[in-house]
Amino acid sequence: MNRRQLAKAQTRARIIAAAQKLWAEPGSYNDGTIRVIADAAGMSTGAIFANFEGKEDLWRVAMGYEPPIDSAEVRAALKAVAQPILAEAA
Repeated sequence: MNRRQLAKAQTRARIIAAAQKLWAEPGSYNDGTIRVIADAAGMSTGAIFANFEGKEDLWRVAMGYEPPIDSAEVRAALKAVAQPILAEAA
């Protein structure tokens, strides 16, 4: 591995480690933004985007599975689907 490749691998490892540390707590996906991860790694957001397609890609690499899908929109959609089912059961 030449110096450039080594530097790129080290940068990627620092980004992954920072993301893993920030995302270690359940429910921390939304708060662990690219900017927050870049700050924790001591890098620019550009360094993250030079190594990963985006937050979801970084999550997959750092955490080893698909990113959580939790948002107000998703919760509202789930409630809307559940409402008729719950009404029928009552």
